[in-house]
Amino acid sequence: MVIYDLICDSSHTFEGWFKDASDFESQQSSSMILCPFCDSELVTKKLAAPKLSRKSNSVPQQQQVATGDRTAEAFAQLQDMLGRVHTFIEKNFEDVGNRFAEEALSIHRGEREDENIRGTASVEELKQLAEEGVTSMTLPPKPINKKKLN
Repeated sequence: MVIYDLICDSSHTFEGWFKDASDFESQQSSSMILCPFCDSELVTKKLAAPKLSRKSNSVPQQQQVATGDRTAEAFAQLQDMLGRVHTFIEKNFEDVGNRFAEEALSIHRGEREDENIRGTASVEELKQLAEEGVTSMTLPPKPINKKKLN
């Protein structure tokens, strides 16, 4: 698993989790990575400071620090809310997997019973749905429950 800090052309920063570096490259070249704030497809890896180890007895001359209990609290609340949204959707929407665009169009055209569905779709499929007048929304990934990690 590789975690990248990402940035869109509107300077929104967010985190992306990928199987490996080639998975990121593949998703980026297919315009599958969208900014969760503005849905921009122009997303790149954010430059990050290298992580260097140092001797345990060395003392850094300067260290960048930040404080913000309110920021941490707001982030925790956002993660909790996002987790509840995902739980609601998992309980109340049928998972159609990668057939989402096809199933959504069938519902929109009256070829299938109207019901709540969830699944995955490519950027191109989402554009096609929008052109057809189908209402859909992308969600940020479900937050990871750190209590369940090894």
